[in-house]
Amino acid sequence: MSKAHRKLRWIILVVGAVFVAVAGVIAYRVFGEPGHAEFKAGKAAYRAGDYKSAVEHYKLAADQGNLKARTLVGIFYRKGMGVEQDYAEALKWLRPAAEQGFGAAQSELGLCYECGFGVEQDYAEAVEWYKKAAEQGDAQGQLLLGAAYGLGRGIEQDDEAAFFWIYKAAVQGDDLAQYNLGFLYRKGKGVIRSDKKSMKWFRRAAKQGNADAQYECANGMQIGPADECDEKEVFMWYSKAAEQGHLEAMRKLYSCYLGGIGVKQDMDRALYWLHQAAERGHSKAQITLGYQCRRGIGVPKDEDEAFYWFRKAADLGDSEGQYGVGACYEDGVGVEPDIAEAVKWYRLAADQGNDHGQYALGKCYHEGKGVEKDMAEAVKWYRLAAGQKNYDAKEALEELGMGE
Repeated sequence: MSKAHRKLRWIILVVGAVFVAVAGVIAYRVFGEPGHAEFKAGKAAYRAGDYKSAVEHYKLAADQGNLKARTLVGIFYRKGMGVEQDYAEALKWLRPAAEQGFGAAQSELGLCYECGFGVEQDYAEAVEWYKKAAEQGDAQGQLLLGAAYGLGRGIEQDDEAAFFWIYKAAVQGDDLAQYNLGFLYRKGKGVIRSDKKSMKWFRRAAKQGNADAQYECANGMQIGPADECDEKEVFMWYSKAAEQGHLEAMRKLYSCYLGGIGVKQDMDRALYWLHQAAERGHSKAQITLGYQCRRGIGVPKDEDEAFYWFRKAADLGDSEGQYGVGACYEDGVGVEPDIAEAVKWYRLAADQGNDHGQYALGKCYHEGKGVEKDMAEAVKWYRLAAGQKNYDAKEALEELGMGE
């Protein structure tokens, strides 16, 4: 995983915490505390999906001195659940609870500073609140403090400290922490690398319903030792993740049904899941559908549909989709032939490092199609493609007497 991708992983962790906070706070036990009856009524309303009533009950409990209820009201205002979203109002409820030392409110207040919710974005201030929450044992505070160390955001970057705090949240049962701990073990960040421990934590998160972890359980078994791969379990985890809307898991289910991996081969089910992923914006699924429609593989040949899916992927910035659109314009598949337009799309793909786009662009320069013939440019693009083991580019160079 590149440095940029690792950073994205930490950002996903932080963003994920923004959306799971309500359930985490509601889990606190409140028996015997101020406003217990109102809090209990609010919790019941929340579980019934009646967020407006939930807020009203939590406000009444908060007015009786229940800090958990006060924190929840702040979260509901931040998220716009049962009330109009209002960051300033959220802070009005959160800050007093945080200043009174309630850990969940402290981590929430830190999140507001990190994301700039109702306050000027201030990573250092966010970290200070995360520390207060984490040191009290608040799992979300520990998770977010670990993420801050992992990113070096508001505090000096420290992989070992990131691991320390995320581990603390994970052992408390936080599924997002468990999921990220799996990646830390997989990459050896702040801890000795261990695929076995990585899978252990992915499984813990997966069993709690974390879709990303469910995907990683299946994918980890597929890329791991063959004798440790249980294809039925692979299929099970991909299914669970796909049913929660995980797009890559949907595409993997397509492969499972297509190849009979852990399930009986079924082209109709394979195409169902491929369409589900494509229609939700998964560019690789869109490209696969494009090629299937162009060639009539598993579906009736449909050139208009082929172009449609290639263009969908291309508009998402996928280089293979851009190449596919270029090929459609060159060959008149689903559109009128237009070699100049083909060159435009080939160049977009080639500039992203796509070897098919590089070869196609080189060929256009070689033959003077859509551009002025330029052998130096042709050779440049052929070599870039050949450097990625593109067979056609290697053959073109050999024909020009420039092969290895």
